[in-house]
Amino acid sequence: MKIIYYVKMLFFKHFEKLIACVATGLFAVSIVQSISKISFEKKPETYSSSADLNVSEYMAEANSRDITYEVVKSVARPDISSGKNREKEKTSLTLNTYAVTKAASSIRHIEKKTTSKAVKKNIEKSKDNKKKTHTYKKTGNKTIDRLNSVELKPEKFLKGKDEKILTKHLNKIIDDDMSNYEKAKECYDYIINNTYYSYGGWGNAIESVLENGFGTCTEYSYVYMAMMRYLGFDAKTVDGSTAMAAGGYGYHMWTEVKLNGNIYVFDPQVEDDMSNGKINYFRFCKTYAEVAGSYKK
Repeated sequence: MKIIYYVKMLFFKHFEKLIACVATGLFAVSIVQSISKISFEKKPETYSSSADLNVSEYMAEANSRDITYEVVKSVARPDISSGKNREKEKTSLTLNTYAVTKAASSIRHIEKKTTSKAVKKNIEKSKDNKKKTHTYKKTGNKTIDRLNSVELKPEKFLKGKDEKILTKHLNKIIDDDMSNYEKAKECYDYIINNTYYSYGGWGNAIESVLENGFGTCTEYSYVYMAMMRYLGFDAKTVDGSTAMAAGGYGYHMWTEVKLNGNIYVFDPQVEDDMSNGKINYFRFCKTYAEVAGSYKK
């Protein structure tokens, strides 16, 4: 009984000290937990504006994780005297990997497309300039120099079926790398070598000569004129009379081409009659003085 009595006395005597120890222990545990929480929590990274990140930074961040950051904008400092509270505007922005990658891919695609268009445009412009550039070097050959000395200005005046037929045959025999002289000569030779003299083609000269292979002086001269104008020469047909082998003059039609202000005769039909299997170019790019007495207009 004495033992129980002394225990009670001891308990009441030291009760305040015991309470103080328990409170101290609880306080210590709370401090340890707070320190642990502060050590392991990571403060979020802040930026002043989303504009501070460029596309490269977006891509670098997006490759590893989603990006989350806060934009904190301070409003004007409060007026203490008025009792206004300080305000803060908080904005959260999350960018995921897919969205950033897609945006960057779109930018690259647009840049590539724009570059491709620019390169293509420059190539086309370069080709156009090449076509328009006219180079001429004097050769000493009278006929060649006459034809090569002019700059060609193509004139497409035909329509429908006639144009299709003419361009089809021109594409067979003409190359862009040819000189003016070579182009005019190729057309002259093509008509002579593929056409014979016959009636029936009037009113349909292009088809008659180029598709059916026959015609009179009217069809010969008209088709050659059309070829020359499509190539860029200043050509036209004229009619009058020409000297006949049997004597006198007979009705005739031929082609004239103006080169540097001078008129020259091109007569594929008479040339055909005179060729006998070999084209001699007696009526190819000649002045009227050079074929004096052969024509009357």
